[in-house]
Amino acid sequence: MNHRSLINRIFILSLFLVSFLFFGGAVKYFQIASFNNNGSGIISLTYSAKTSEVKSSKYLIGNLPFAQDKINDYFNSDVTKVTKAIVYKDKTDTSLTSVNVELSISNLNKLPEAKAFNDVEARWLKSDTGMVFSWLFKPAHAKTNSIYLYQIKVAFEGDIRSTSGVIKGKEADWYVPIEKMDPRGAYFVATINSDGTTQNTFSASGKEIDASKNTVSGTNKESGEKKTITDSKTEEKKTGGCGLFAFEFPIILLGGLVISKIYKRLRS
Repeated sequence: MNHRSLINRIFILSLFLVSFLFFGGAVKYFQIASFNNNGSGIISLTYSAKTSEVKSSKYLIGNLPFAQDKINDYFNSDVTKVTKAIVYKDKTDTSLTSVNVELSISNLNKLPEAKAFNDVEARWLKSDTGMVFSWLFKPAHAKTNSIYLYQIKVAFEGDIRSTSGVIKGKEADWYVPIEKMDPRGAYFVATINSDGTTQNTFSASGKEIDASKNTVSGTNKESGEKKTITDSKTEEKKTGGCGLFAFEFPIILLGGLVISKIYKRLRS
């Protein structure tokens, strides 16, 4: 093997390692939520993983389901109702299987009753300074579900008084890579200027949800037909997935530039 061939192999191997570090065996998790002053609201989450890993884990990674029947089982509860669920393959990366789930929630304090959130601590409590929102992804959630990054956006009915996130109007944003996660978990908190009275709701709220009606079969985006989805479906990638990649791309690009410089030095 000549010197140039050795350098080329090292270069290719380095690129593979960079890609593996950022994408191999990990789950992307992007969540948008909107909460009313009384603690009810809607949650939309998108998560994705390598199709090979999804199939080898029988369409369930931790408590994140990748098949329609499992989605209904894991996300429906007395206080949560699945209103939309789509399993799809990203056209820009067909090696990934993604899921988008939208939920209606009547009581944030009881969210862990849903199996998909049994390792989450969610609270909506009244204090002297307003309503306090808190959400904790326990370390077990990241480990069991192979999460490598959390990107969370939460909009509130009332004005945000203070938060540990970044304020954008009535929205708070958080971005937590696993290597930066506190040993106690990923914790999100905000205090809202509200006495708990809801006036302009994001969704129908205030009542417990009838669990017997909490089953949806999925929506075919192209035709609008209701259909049962038992395997991945090819669709355009959701905005949430793009939001995650927007954070990853600069890091990958930087890694590529570093490797490229090393490659040029070795060749010279």
